[in-house]
Amino acid sequence: MPSEYEALVAALKLTSVPFAEYGWKTRPEGAYGVVQLDFEANTLNGDGGKLDRVWEGSVDVFYQKLTERGDIIDAVEETLTEILGDSWSLNSTQYETGTGLFHVEWVFQCMDTPTEEDDDAVPDED
Repeated sequence: MPSEYEALVAALKLTSVPFAEYGWKTRPEGAYGVVQLDFEANTLNGDGGKLDRVWEGSVDVFYQKLTERGDIIDAVEETLTEILGDSWSLNSTQYETGTGLFHVEWVFQCMDTPTEEDDDAVPDED
């Protein structure tokens, strides 16, 4: 898993909104969220393999009361900005008549943060 994604999941779980990865067996009462990686976005290929890649994912929040909207959106967007900078966007807001829930979706891009071991593997350009 990309390290930025793992950091995002951990940070979202610390917000006032309960979050799960990929879905809930039983949805919680009140507002709740889901975070997931959706697909590989951009890739840098070379030397017969992948040198670097970016993943795209989504954060979805569901809630019943319009009065909750501001606090929920602020909490999620502050968390996205803290972990991913500006590598996210609000994708949609909608009301789901079947469930009676409001649904807000953000999409984001993330990548692995290189480790010191990764840095050692790249030859110096001396």
